[in-house]
Amino acid sequence: MPKINEIFWSAQGEGLNSGVSSIFVRLAGCSLRCAYCDTRLAWSRGRERSVKEIVAAVAAIQADRPGARLVLTGGEPLEQDLGELAAACRRRRWFLAIETNGLRFQDLPCDWWTVSPKDVSCYKVHPRLWAKAAEIKLLVTPALDLRVVKKMRGRSAAPIILQPERKDRQRFRRTFDFYEACCAAGVPDVRLGLQLHAVFGIR
Repeated sequence: MPKINEIFWSAQGEGLNSGVSSIFVRLAGCSLRCAYCDTRLAWSRGRERSVKEIVAAVAAIQADRPGARLVLTGGEPLEQDLGELAAACRRRRWFLAIETNGLRFQDLPCDWWTVSPKDVSCYKVHPRLWAKAAEIKLLVTPALDLRVVKKMRGRSAAPIILQPERKDRQRFRRTFDFYEACCAAGVPDVRLGLQLHAVFGIR
């Protein structure tokens, strides 16, 4: 059974779907332990819930938020077996999105893959995810450089979204400066992003 940290409704705060009504199923567990992680409670805190129980919880929220998309996030969702849960969501014809750090792959019936490689894993991405990615999200930390972005662009045509790192006091300046450097270097389809949940003070 999947170990779940929380299930809740909010607006999608990041990426190309920013502002979209979404139901988040946050799975527990992540092996990376990034120093800047803003969901540390999901590293270990959670409880096992059956797929039937998860689907019922999502359906109850959707009754009050019709049309909301379903987002499997974490933690790192692909550290758990999501086959049964994804199949159950497909039977319900829910729009299913997955947010992953990219290290692992599962062949799931998913409508939207967000791949967010991390500096602590040297920006490694499972080879099968490059063709699946609908967007690539990158936190602009001091470790991120043009070589990383150019390498990713060579492997995927998905838009690359640059986001500020919340704990960095220079986050907006650093992010814009790096965005400007990408544009000056001619890297195609690199975009400037925000975290709306941080701006609005919501989860």
